[in-house]
Parts: sequence; structure tokens; C-alpha cells
Amino acid sequence: MTQILFIVTGLLIALPLALLLKASVDERQHRAAWVAAALLVVVLALWLFVLIWLREVVPLQLGIAAGVALLAALFFVPWHRSRGLEIEEITERVDERDVIFAREEYRPGSEHHDAYYAMRPENLAVDDRIRRLPPLLAPGGRLYDAQASAEIGALFRIIEAQLTEVDGPIDGPPRPIDPAAMTAAIKSMVLRMGAVEVGVARLNPMYVYSHVGRGPEVWGEPIENPHAFAVAFTLEMRTSHVSAAPNPAITKETVVQYLRGAQISIAMARFIRSFGYPARAHIAGSNYQIMLPPVAHDAGLGELGRLGYLISPVLGARVRLGALTTDLPLIPDEPITFGVQEFCEKCRKCATNCPSGAIPRGSKTVERGVQKWQLNIEQCLHYWRVIGTDCGMCMKVCPYSHPPTLIHNLVRAGIKRSPVARTLSLWGDDLFYGRKLV
Repeated sequence: MTQILFIVTGLLIALPLALLLKASVDERQHRAAWVAAALLVVVLALWLFVLIWLREVVPLQLGIAAGVALLAALFFVPWHRSRGLEIEEITERVDERDVIFAREEYRPGSEHHDAYYAMRPENLAVDDRIRRLPPLLAPGGRLYDAQASAEIGALFRIIEAQLTEVDGPIDGPPRPIDPAAMTAAIKSMVLRMGAVEVGVARLNPMYVYSHVGRGPEVWGEPIENPHAFAVAFTLEMRTSHVSAAPNPAITKETVVQYLRGAQISIAMARFIRSFGYPARAHIAGSNYQIMLPPVAHDAGLGELGRLGYLISPVLGARVRLGALTTDLPLIPDEPITFGVQEFCEKCRKCATNCPSGAIPRGSKTVERGVQKWQLNIEQCLHYWRVIGTDCGMCMKVCPYSHPPTLIHNLVRAGIKRSPVARTLSLWGDDLFYGRKLV
């Protein structure tokens, strides 16, 4: 009986290592594959040694089996409730004119430039340093690739051509609908069109930008979006492209997913307007009226991590977001927690690997009523302009970004429940994948 128990506990260790070995080979993670293979050989050899040559040492076998069982229990048993994002009262909306992607477009001598820096003179020096660097996808960037830049630019122009399609006339008076059935139908359609996760949130007015900073609307005009609900969804950034960061492959994957997000949100907004309810798509290419990460958080799609954007329970940081807003009566989802806040407090891997130093290594601060890690967005964009791509190193190294294979899902299940799992998972990620990749 003791030997059977000892064999079972050996399998409890060997099986995850075998699963990780297979996943690492499939993912072309060579370091992880070699480490997993070496550990698997060591574990099997140790268990065979104890089982064959020390078979009479029953206390040793029982002690090892008990230790493995205890560790497994501490890893998976839900004995700790995850702490969610702490949000106080938010009383101020963000002005889109302050968004860094708007600021980098203010050309010296232009009306927008003079008006903005009369309002925010403290931003002029840092923005001028950014504008002196080559634009993204332009010659002069350290990783500039003419072919890739041409392809990415063409895809962005396709998105820009759809800016006039984000809103439109309503088809007659509102038709009676069943909110639950309509919510289910919309979610099903969004998933069939290529999204990975979809949720509904009550639209917090504080997540609507206050004034136009980019796009076809009149610059500086107040933004009024009184819609009651937002439908938010995630799109997968493929592992093969994210692993190439910071090379142009990740920028191309970004724009491909932005294009898909635009197509989904525009189509769904049209679908909703056909029932007689207003709906507006919010797409990349300077046409967001809302802040997508907090809206997606409210819709139950993930948590805000140290790296400054949403971490999905399915895809980790490897996501792009899409959304539309509407007055169509829908059933909202609730925010979720799955250990991100506690794990990010320990991990700091994104901060360690951030080439620009834009990700904070320390504790959270309160920003507009939200306790979060605040990025230095100017440093981030400055580095983007230096290399000529949108970097993506934080997305690449985040332990949550591993593909949702069985072994990685088992680790996520532990992280959600257990402080022990968070510590062991972090040690394991450093061992198998390395602590610093840049």
C-alpha cells in the first residue's frame, strides 16, 4: 500500500512535468522544454531509486508522499479569496486630448498644438522629445522593416476608412425584445465572428472621454455618449507573433486584431440599430469615445495588471479589446477576480523586462479613484518611436500570457486560489522561461 501511494505521488509530479514538456515543444520554448525534460528525468530516477533500492525504508516513502500531497493541497485547495481591483469614487472624466496618441500628433505651429499647450504647458517638453523621433513604421526606427511597415500601414488605412461606419441611423421605433435572449444572441454572434471572450457592462459615464482628441469629430468638442450599456470583447494576439516582440511581427498582429475588432463592433452596432436602438462602435484608428480597459473589467473580461492593461483569465495579456455602446436593454455581467492583483505584486516580470522603464516596480498609487500601477506613458511611447514598433515586451514576458494548454490552465487555477501557488508559479516561470529576456 505504501509503495502504491509513493508511485501515485511520483506521478503527481511527473505528469505536470510531462505536460509542460509537451506544451513547451509545441510552443517552441526551447529553454522550458530542456528544463522540463531534465527535471522529469531527475524525478523518475529519484522515485525509482527510492522505490527499488530503498523499498524497505517505509517512513521515507511515507514522508515524501505526504509532502507531495500537502504541496498539491496547498497549491489547489481554495483557502484564500482573491482580492479584486480596488475602485473608489471616480469624479473626473479623462480628456482624450491628454491621451499620448493624441498629443504626439500636435504639430508645432498648428491650431491644435497651440491650443493644447496653452492648456497643458507642462506636457510640451516631453512631447517635443517624442515628436523629434521618427514616427512608428517610418525609416529611422531601430527595427524598421520596409515591407512590414508597408503592410501594417495599409491595414491601418483600411481601419481608418471605416471611421464613418461606427454609427448610423436607427431602423424605426424600438422593437420589443427579451433582454436575456438578446444578450445571449449578441454574445454568440460576437464569439462566432472571432472574439475569444465577450461580456456586457453598465456603461460608467466616468469611462467616457470628456472631449474629442483624435478622429473625424471636431477636436476639443465635448463628448456626449449617454448609452446605458457596453458590449466588450477580447481578441487573441497569437503566441507566435507575441513571442517575436519587439520586432514588427507584433505590430502587424496588433493591427490585424484591431481590424477584426472594428469589423465585429461595426457589424454588431448595425445589428442592434436594426432593432430600433442606438448603438455605436468604438474602433482603433482614433475613434474611441470610451476607455476600453475599465469597461472590459466591468464586463467581467479580466483584471488590470501591473503592465497597465487588461489581463484575461483565458489569454492573459495577449489580448486586444473591442467594444460598442448601446441603449439596447441587456443583462450586465459582473467584474471577476482570479488572483491578478496578488500575483502582480510578487511577479514584477513585466517591469524587469520593460526596456523603457515605464512599468513601475513599486506599489500601486491611487489614480482618479483607482488603486493601480500607473505607467509612465511618455517613456513607453518614446521607446516605441526609438525602435519603430509597439514593443510588446510586457505582453511577451507576462506569465499569464502562456497559451491556455492543460498545464498552464492548472497553474492558473492554483494562482486563483492559493498564495502558495502564486509563489511557486513565479519561481517556476523564472526557472523554465527565464527572469530577464532583454
